Amino acid sequence: MFIVKKIVTCISLFLLISVPLAAAEDNKHGEERFPFYIPWNYCEGSKADFGFLLDAPAGKYGFLESRNGHFYFKNGKRAKFWGVNIHSNRACFPSHKQAEDIAKRLAQLGCNIVRMHFLDNEAPGGVIDPGYDDSQHFSASQMEKLDYFIYRLKENGIYVMFDTLGLGVRKFKPGDGVEDCENIREGAGGISFFDKRIMELSRKFAFDFMSHKNPYTGNAYMDEPAIAMVEMTNENTLFADWIRAYFPPYYDKEIKDIWAGWLKDRGRLPAGDWPDDKQFMFEIEKKYKIDMYNYLRSIGIKCPIGASNTPYDNLALAADSHTDFTDIHPYWDLVYRSTRIHNRPMIKQNCLSPNTMVNVMASAKVKDKPLVLTEWGSVWPNEWRAVDMLTTASYAALNDIDALFLYSYNGGWGMSWDNLEKKLYHDTVVFDDPAKMGLFPLGALIFRGGGVAPSPNVRRVSYGFDELFDMKDPYSDRARFAGIAYVSRLEKVFGPGTEYPEAPDAAKNGTEIISDTGEISRDSQRGIFILKAPKIFSFSGFTGNAPAQEFGGIRFRSDSDFATFTIVSLDGEDISESRHLLLAAVGRVENTGQKIAPHSSKKTEDMERDVYILNAGKAPILAEGVEGDIFIKRNSASEGLEIFPLDEKGLRKSPVSLGAEGDGFLFGISTARDKAIYYEIIRR
Repeated sequence: MFIVKKIVTCISLFLLISVPLAAAEDNKHGEERFPFYIPWNYCEGSKADFGFLLDAPAGKYGFLESRNGHFYFKNGKRAKFWGVNIHSNRACFPSHKQAEDIAKRLAQLGCNIVRMHFLDNEAPGGVIDPGYDDSQHFSASQMEKLDYFIYRLKENGIYVMFDTLGLGVRKFKPGDGVEDCENIREGAGGISFFDKRIMELSRKFAFDFMSHKNPYTGNAYMDEPAIAMVEMTNENTLFADWIRAYFPPYYDKEIKDIWAGWLKDRGRLPAGDWPDDKQFMFEIEKKYKIDMYNYLRSIGIKCPIGASNTPYDNLALAADSHTDFTDIHPYWDLVYRSTRIHNRPMIKQNCLSPNTMVNVMASAKVKDKPLVLTEWGSVWPNEWRAVDMLTTASYAALNDIDALFLYSYNGGWGMSWDNLEKKLYHDTVVFDDPAKMGLFPLGALIFRGGGVAPSPNVRRVSYGFDELFDMKDPYSDRARFAGIAYVSRLEKVFGPGTEYPEAPDAAKNGTEIISDTGEISRDSQRGIFILKAPKIFSFSGFTGNAPAQEFGGIRFRSDSDFATFTIVSLDGEDISESRHLLLAAVGRVENTGQKIAPHSSKKTEDMERDVYILNAGKAPILAEGVEGDIFIKRNSASEGLEIFPLDEKGLRKSPVSLGAEGDGFLFGISTARDKAIYYEIIRR
């Protein structure tokens, strides 16, 4: 991710006087708050342990393969990945003790893959040795730390993905022989597709890095089946004007000369400038990706290979589809210029809005290719982000997506694993956020634990290339098919002829929508999300004025205006028969003293007006109390019930009192009273 941000604790006097005086008050929602954070290190004896979803060691079934539109291991077993990013500046290089802790903790959280992001930083933030006049030498000490970390991840059943094989944030130096290197954007975005010297350096980095032998596993990276996949570059395409704008004059002239030769070969005359020629840009990108793919295969890389992750133009997506998988980065409410957000609840966005994460991610699915989200997130300090963990996991499962990497567990902005406070640090750093990592394990069960069924129906859009070359606004394509992915699956085909699918009737009004599996329902007008699957039941969003919901012998009723109530089976049985259940109840989460300005329009669809971050706050993290009650029906195998709140480490606290009601039990949920977001439920 190229956007470097730092959430500030105060802003200029100009901004302070530009917002209402009421903005200076603390956010208060009428609910008690209590300190709660999610530990990054291993929690021995935790009852909120989802390690049963992993199958250690990683790589035991051989190398991953891409076929028939999904990932499989060599033994034929389907592979799905629910993971996180760890950013190379500096979190990819923990101490040995930290590596052991992180790996065991990630396994507890149900994480089965880690994307190592931007390893081509200079040490101590990356693997490149800063002691040379070039960017072609690796730091031995950094590689040793990385090797040990990968070894411990593998041991715990966690796979690894490498992105940006020398084309991420790499800074070229005079010894590299790169023209005007001091003025090239980090990673040589855009230029990497056509400049021969940068192509050579990228290939050299890929060979040197992937042929490095890890002494702890005994395998070179290219021979390591725990390396699940690699990608050539990050957020890089010629179709983005924000990338082309960084071309120094030397490279702007170079690509114009290449374009002139390309036109001459086709007997064409120039019309406009090269960025107006979409066919030219497509052919340049496609050729690069095919040639680089073939090179990576020729040096012995065995795992699936991807290209990049910015396919907002269908032509960039079509070029990416010549590799083993496609990839996209959907986000909601990223912080803008370190001081502003929209603070809009995505759950209240009409499903016909093209900018929801579900519609964005579905726009990158190509027939017969796995779809990967190497970054995604609904970020702090958006107040409503908790429900987005559940909805994203559910709709990704509905659309049978293959891998999701939450951005970012830790790293970036100079962050390591040392001396971490119990506070939210940055908008995309999530390791201790109860609204994100508190629900992450449930997302693992939803997405890859068989919790939510994929849609049996696929709607395909077919594009002819002539149409794509003439398409002026690629975003109109996303709007055209918005809503489909909330009901069924959507995928694209590139080739002769154009055909558009009919949107399902269930998606046409956009407000109340039910998946074609019947398991997922969403009401954007009220802001309610309901998931009713055999092993999972969730009632989440703006629940305070909504009627109680019942499923599988369990009933939720909420007294909180915004909350997520989710119950899952931990023993593999349906929740109606399970003897071991876990309930998670999470609402708003913020830092102590956090302040954001109110939004003057308060309109859900208003995405133009900003909310200012006046103070990012400090430790400790505070979770808003969630209130309600839950009824659990007796089942055929049990007569008694015990319910234990769990502390931050997942350890039992004193059991809560129960009342009898009809043929079951009733207990009141009060997370502030119990200082807990988890409740372990045992049927005796």
